[in-house]
Amino acid sequence: MLPRLRLMTGMSAAGWTATWTPRRPLATDDLALGCWRQSREQALERRYLEHSPKALLSMLVVDVDHRDTLMRAISLPRHHPEPSWVAEGVSGRGHVGWVLSAPVCRTDAGRPEPLAFAARVQEGLRRALDGDAGYAGLLTKNPTHEGWYPTWGRAQPYELRDLATGLGDLLPRTLPKRATEATGLGRNVHLFDGLRTWAYRARYRYDDRLEWEQTVLAVALGINVEFAVPLPSAEVTATAQSVARWVWRKLSREGLIVVQTVRGRRRAAQPSAAEARSKGGTRGAATTNGLSSPAVVDGRVRGGQVAGRMRTPAQVEASRRNLLRAQQALTVKRTALRDAIREGGRSGR
Repeated sequence: MLPRLRLMTGMSAAGWTATWTPRRPLATDDLALGCWRQSREQALERRYLEHSPKALLSMLVVDVDHRDTLMRAISLPRHHPEPSWVAEGVSGRGHVGWVLSAPVCRTDAGRPEPLAFAARVQEGLRRALDGDAGYAGLLTKNPTHEGWYPTWGRAQPYELRDLATGLGDLLPRTLPKRATEATGLGRNVHLFDGLRTWAYRARYRYDDRLEWEQTVLAVALGINVEFAVPLPSAEVTATAQSVARWVWRKLSREGLIVVQTVRGRRRAAQPSAAEARSKGGTRGAATTNGLSSPAVVDGRVRGGQVAGRMRTPAQVEASRRNLLRAQQALTVKRTALRDAIREGGRSGR
């Protein structure tokens, strides 16, 4: 068994095991042979294991591909919050982790903002340690395994805002918008946002659930290949299944057709660009032979000649009233639209 170093701040192997929440995590002794789901007891005996549950993010982990991992993690002055644990190999390379007090939902059942915030915090931690941008973030070195040199840090879990405050200027303000620039947890955010945005628009074209789920998976794999370091296929498949099932359950084909119809009528009720220009450019009264004319020109005046058709004040007033009635009708249709979507969602269950 390798010697163990413990910092006097409270965390221990037993404490880490208590905060480690997966029930059937992925684990393995050799990454080259792949990983598979096992019981908690079996996974704790493996060199590598999944640090967070499938649907929740309970730990942030940075892969430090340098021989001075421990010094980067705990030496003063630090530019990042004190880690909860460090697991090093004989070469000095290792993983640095922070335990979260409130896990972040990684599926479409949760709000996207907390996940994006967690991605920003993880990117800040990676920058502070000069961590590996290509780290998949799925498996971590098991700090309780005898094959690693563990160093225990802070016992109290962190809130995301505390980690963000500790990073200071190293916390990125935004995530990269291009897939080729996304790293770490940012890839999960980019994949999830891109996939759900596509699924919302494409749902009405499918009435077969199996075909729908296969298509969503194909789109997810297409997004994943754009990353400089793609996510593991198992993680992409899980995200695709989550998005496909939620969209199929919540958005029915009939409800989406109603949405499209109402939006089309709304655009038709709006005045055209030509009408808007004519109202702004012909505020004065047209004149003919020096006499004031009661007509309003729906067009442009070019070279002293009127281009377009003539509209009387009565016609203009009638158009204004029609537009007002259309706007009032839209309010009623919006209420009916919400009811239709709810009814469509119930019928699709």
